[in-house]
Amino acid sequence: MDLHTATQIAEECVARFTCDEFQIVLFPLKTIERNFGWVFFYGSNDPSLLVGGNAPLIVDRKDGAVHPTGTAFSVELYLESYERVGRTYPFAVAKHLVIIEGWNPGMLKVRLTNLIRDIEGKGVAEAKRCTDEVLGGKRVALTFATAADANAFCIAAQKLGVVSKRETHYQ
Repeated sequence: MDLHTATQIAEECVARFTCDEFQIVLFPLKTIERNFGWVFFYGSNDPSLLVGGNAPLIVDRKDGAVHPTGTAFSVELYLESYERVGRTYPFAVAKHLVIIEGWNPGMLKVRLTNLIRDIEGKGVAEAKRCTDEVLGGKRVALTFATAADANAFCIAAQKLGVVSKRETHYQ
């Protein structure tokens, strides 16, 4: 899809908002292009009239679908969420992971079990099961509330001989 086609879709959408007192039009100079498509801003054709609730619209490049953003938060928050998970609201939620991919010879397995217990908050049996899975060649994914917690765990685990990496997924 190109900008011309996306503009036509957005114009058709905002035309439905027009009333007898004024016409709703796109503000083409404010249009933003992103990897996922275009963001269109609109309002009254009469500059002396302000229109409330005129949240910018996203026209998706893949399928031409129109997605309203919102007016309660900055436009950028809605666009970041759409870029991450394909929806403008509720916002994308970060899931902070440490993926344990393996271990190096001499890994301190009891200390790894304790680290999993202390930082991840798992019980002894569950923490030991995670350690055993790592020793058995399985990948183990641990989820943390914050990026800082995940980073701290990853660094501490690597010092114990664990092969691990950090990932952030959005849902």
